[in-house]
Amino acid sequence: MAYAPAGNTTLGLAHLQSEAIRRKALSRLQKKFRFRDLCVEDQLGMREGRTAVWFRYANLAAGTTPSTEGAVGTSLTMTSTKVAATVSEFSNFISVSTLREETAPDPQLEAAGTLLGYRGGLSVDNITRAAIDAESSNTNQSPIATYLRVSDIRAAVHTLQAIDVEPFEDGEFKVLTSPYNSYDLVSDPAANGLADIFKYTTPQKANLVSRDDRGVVTHVAGAKVIESTNVYSSTSPNKWRTYIFGNGAFGCLTLAGAAPAKVTDPSKENFNIKVVKGGVPSGFDPEGMIGGWVSYRYLYSALWLDGPTGIGGSFRAKTIDAQSTIA
Repeated sequence: MAYAPAGNTTLGLAHLQSEAIRRKALSRLQKKFRFRDLCVEDQLGMREGRTAVWFRYANLAAGTTPSTEGAVGTSLTMTSTKVAATVSEFSNFISVSTLREETAPDPQLEAAGTLLGYRGGLSVDNITRAAIDAESSNTNQSPIATYLRVSDIRAAVHTLQAIDVEPFEDGEFKVLTSPYNSYDLVSDPAANGLADIFKYTTPQKANLVSRDDRGVVTHVAGAKVIESTNVYSSTSPNKWRTYIFGNGAFGCLTLAGAAPAKVTDPSKENFNIKVVKGGVPSGFDPEGMIGGWVSYRYLYSALWLDGPTGIGGSFRAKTIDAQSTIA
């Protein structure tokens, strides 16, 4: 008897064409939020207004002229400058219909809260970075070569130390850089580069290169190097920005009771989202058609504390735009 294929397949019946939706969404690619770590943070109290004002005294110059015997000198004059920041309001929401909440295979308010929380954390990171990048023309340091090297970090740190900029409380300057640039930094074959240093550093003495996921890459030249996939980038040619910061360079201002949650890893931490369940008749929704909504609202400002026009002083940070050998 000759072979014959099956006379009936799934393609023959319409009701067999339905999809079997899984009840859990697949993972999403998400950034980690690092820029707020560069900030000196301060907070306004409730009902204290929207603007905070700090002040800085100016140093007195050295006195090298001998005093005149028996004569009363002239009093020195103290001067100061002000630094001000005004918090702005940021808010968003997602609403879901009752029908969608009742029929979707996964809880829609929970999904909306997760998505909105990521947006909130990313927004804070971008707001902070934008304020930093606004002064990039004043903080720019050209790379010594085409690609980022340990010598670039060392030069930036020493340039900042030369104007008396101090490291953070842990004794190190902070560096944020793209994985594209950290690849070149870790692979730096030059004398006094990381590969050269590794030859003389045993694993027992120091963990020179870390394998943390988009975290601390290494400690070198008096700086802690941290990866961020949210750094500023440009094209023609492709370049990514590296940020080298000393203590007191930059600040963030929030309002008590309305501050954004400080989130670094959105897969492990939750941004402060408000969840309101609906689906029941009310004055604003007589038919109960709105199944609920999620929202965030926060007050925030990011600003340079030293260096810009109107403030004066010296920028306590450097930025380097460099290409990568792998992109």
